[in-house]
Amino acid sequence: MKVAFVGDVHGCVVHALGAVVLLQRHRQIQLDAVVQVGDLGAYPSPGRWDDSSRQFGAGHPAQSDFFRLLDRAPRVAESIQRALEEVPPVLFLSGNHEDHDWLAWLHETSGAAVTPVDPLSAYHHVACGHVADVGGLRTAFLGMIESPGVMDFDADAYDALMAAEPGSIDVLVTHEGPHGMSNDRHGKAQGSAKLSRLIERLQPPVHIGGHYHHENGPRSYGRTASYALGQLVEPKVSRWDPVRDNPQQQVMRGSVGLLDTATLDFEFVHDDWLADVSGDELDLAGLLTGDSPRPTTP
Repeated sequence: MKVAFVGDVHGCVVHALGAVVLLQRHRQIQLDAVVQVGDLGAYPSPGRWDDSSRQFGAGHPAQSDFFRLLDRAPRVAESIQRALEEVPPVLFLSGNHEDHDWLAWLHETSGAAVTPVDPLSAYHHVACGHVADVGGLRTAFLGMIESPGVMDFDADAYDALMAAEPGSIDVLVTHEGPHGMSNDRHGKAQGSAKLSRLIERLQPPVHIGGHYHHENGPRSYGRTASYALGQLVEPKVSRWDPVRDNPQQQVMRGSVGLLDTATLDFEFVHDDWLADVSGDELDLAGLLTGDSPRPTTP
């Protein structure tokens, strides 16, 4: 079985489905599941955006696609519906840029640990601490980040996973990364010490996260191979690094990964066709509306 993983989306939900559709077509595979590692950008309205999302959204048009999905804007709805004819709905967990109160309300209303967040049921939020079968693998989900004074993991979810039997989890999916995974632009170590302790306790063969907007890994933590995905669609103009400007709103290499559930081999996708998923307009050059040819070779 094959499971696709998608990095931080920040509202670019049409691009995300476009990327996994093309992954499936070009690799000539059938995806059994798609998992997004948080910061989907799940807010019920632009008025609920946090300050950071509002700041980046001003120069990042595709970041508003999540609201067009909620409103069932005709072109978005058509693209999403066509994509769902080919690929599974996307499972996602909480990042640090979501409306956590709204997501909690959706779970309370549905009474389920996994609940759709949009009228087309394209994206399903997974509650923190939930363990599910994903592609035949026992997969644990832990959202949010460890940032003292700002945010922390859900205490009950973290404690429940810490209490799980070591070796009982095949894949741990988080938004955060383990401590020491990389350094920020000031040379300070990035990642969460609490997550490192959880990985050391559970020792899952695979850990996959996001949050830091750059490809990272594999890094070894005992028997665990840890990976972090890049941001799916970087802004038109980078706040920090002009080299990373993305004027055509293209999907970035290293923002999508593929897991083989039989071997547990994980691959960052760097294929040239990723750049085909681009543009401010939501037709995505016909990729989702059926106008583009379907490749017959990888």
